Amino acid sequence: MTASRLRPKVVLWWGIGLTLGGLLLAALMPQLGYALSVQQNASAGVDQGLLSAVSIVVGLTAQVVPPLGVALIGASIVMAYVARLFSETRQAEGAAPVD
Repeated sequence: MTASRLRPKVVLWWGIGLTLGGLLLAALMPQLGYALSVQQNASAGVDQGLLSAVSIVVGLTAQVVPPLGVALIGASIVMAYVARLFSETRQAEGAAPVD
């Protein structure tokens, strides 16, 4: 049997990273978009189109990524709990502990 890389600690850190990254993206990207799109010699149509596209992408990302991160944090807690129960059950039966 091959060892899975899907460990509770890894899932927990991915969840924390996605949650914080999504929140920072939602908080900082609109200001960066406004700062980058406002130029002295830029055309108004191109500015507004670019800003609208950035706003839509950031809005969708801000609504998807942080809840996904929170779900991964919850999944890591469940994974750790189930792994602990499984190892206690195996030890009670007299089998070798599972890593």
